[in-house]
Amino acid sequence: MVLFAVVCLAAVAGAQEPSPTLQFFMPDGSMARREIRFSIEVEGRVETFFSDSRGRFLLRRAQGISREAEYRLTAVSDGSSFGTTTATFKDYGAPFIPIYLKQFSERATPAAKLVDIAESDARVPEAAKQAYDAAMRAFKDGKRDEIIAGLERALTIYPDYYRALNGLGLIYMRMNRLDDATRLFERASKIAPRAHTPRLNLGMILTRRARYTEAVALLEALHKENQSVSEVRIALADALIALNRLDDAEPHLRTALLDTKLDRQAIGNAHYWLGLLLNKKHSYAEAALELNEAAELLPNNGRIRLQLGGALLQLERWDDAERELLAAYRMGGTQLGGAQLMLGQIYFQQKKYESALKAFEQYLADVPAPPNAAEIRGVIANIKTGLNRE
Repeated sequence: MVLFAVVCLAAVAGAQEPSPTLQFFMPDGSMARREIRFSIEVEGRVETFFSDSRGRFLLRRAQGISREAEYRLTAVSDGSSFGTTTATFKDYGAPFIPIYLKQFSERATPAAKLVDIAESDARVPEAAKQAYDAAMRAFKDGKRDEIIAGLERALTIYPDYYRALNGLGLIYMRMNRLDDATRLFERASKIAPRAHTPRLNLGMILTRRARYTEAVALLEALHKENQSVSEVRIALADALIALNRLDDAEPHLRTALLDTKLDRQAIGNAHYWLGLLLNKKHSYAEAALELNEAAELLPNNGRIRLQLGGALLQLERWDDAERELLAAYRMGGTQLGGAQLMLGQIYFQQKKYESALKAFEQYLADVPAPPNAAEIRGVIANIKTGLNRE
């Protein structure tokens, strides 16, 4: 959570449409950490360029980039780490264009195989399948206790039932029973070592437990095996943001948002994490756009509203920021006590000192021992002194 302790002015982007950025990715799915030499052919013209040391290149509109033209890019093999790669693209106004470099060898590394669930199901006793089916019917009706009972019964009958292990792990994860969820996902991973879902969930649990370095190691390895699974990119970006590796996280999120197969929840999460990342980079105008998208997809998520309110606060859009922060606090209560800090800042800027006083006092009541407690108490004392003088 980004808390804004001081209100500052943010430079709002001009009216000119931003230029897109090429980002090169190595064959293992990682971002390029070196200069890439490449050529671009457009309308019969061919020019050669070099990316920066992070594999990025800004396509400047001042150089004649337009949406109407089709571009053909060629990156010639370096003879060791990647093969000659060609790609075509148009500039549709997206700020980020990923370029995936091919394997150097003629024989590409095969992708990790997914578990043949149908084959796994064939070994499951009929009684266990019936218990699982009963749990799924209860899931449609939202009967959590019956879901758990059905899945546990299925696992009692057949302890290696992959579907039941993964399903019960997800239920426990949502209930914050992380030890139980971890145990089930680890069992599922042993039964189906190439399935990505249990390991993805284990990585998300590590992130939730603030074991970010371990989460990144697990999820980066998983991403190399499953480069087309956008949910892995989103979870990896979450952990990278927690380590403040913002430049590493951003391409994963922008690439994931190009995936038309993502469901509503995943798309909303990707917009949220990208908005949070942009807030951390002080790119508040762009952050507000991403967070608005997230809020439309996930309207009952208080943390999205908190981040959106923070971005709007920095843009001095006081009324919009107040609306979002009040919504965040209504949804999250004391868990989102930072909303009261930012509301206090808004009211102070508007010279609504009594409202500011209440918000700052509520913040100190909601957030135990915040690092800025002494500063806020000083502001409260000054407000009280000023009000008494009036």
